[in-house]
Amino acid sequence: MRIIEINRDMDAAAMAEMTPMFEELAASDENICFDLRGVGFVDSSGVGGLVFVLKRLRTRALSVTLCNVKGQPLRLLRQLRLEFLLEAGPPATT
Repeated sequence: MRIIEINRDMDAAAMAEMTPMFEELAASDENICFDLRGVGFVDSSGVGGLVFVLKRLRTRALSVTLCNVKGQPLRLLRQLRLEFLLEAGPPATT
């Protein structure tokens, strides 16, 4: 599992800068865990980036999980019924 730490808000401006990374992750052959401990805000662009990677990996039977989600990002994911992406504990280091 590849762990990706994001340490900034996931708004439209940030996602525009992170697009190349998300495209690379979407083409990956690894399960991905996004560690969102440094994320205080997510908007529709951020959710879109996560769902983009999720859909691409699922076509290859791979997964996306989110860990260390709190505050507004956690509330938004629950409102959008995306809590199935949440990992129960700290990410595995394997």
